[in-house]
Amino acid sequence: MSFTISADDPRSIRAIEIAATADEWRVYRDADGYAAYGVPSQSAPGRFYLVTLSTCDCPDFERTAQAPPAAAESTEQRACKHILAVRLHRELVRAQQLLPRPTTQRRRDHLRLLS
Repeated sequence: MSFTISADDPRSIRAIEIAATADEWRVYRDADGYAAYGVPSQSAPGRFYLVTLSTCDCPDFERTAQAPPAAAESTEQRACKHILAVRLHRELVRAQQLLPRPTTQRRRDHLRLLS
């Protein structure tokens, strides 16, 4: 999946802030085994939104989802900051999994014990 994070888009900036708190998220699996996340609200302490890659129960997404799409608007443009944060987090996790693992055995023949 690819998506765009833009420095000119306030939702993108907030999504980066939210993604940085991914260790505070709650992780769920739906009946089909897909991941869903409990993402904390930035404005209402103690409030979590249920977020997937394409849905969120926050007021912004509810409002956007009910509005008719503009002719040039894509589903990416209709995503709220919580959905963007989940997508960003998942891409970062996927990228980290693709990095080569460091070897556990290190070469130490360049070190010598002097007596």
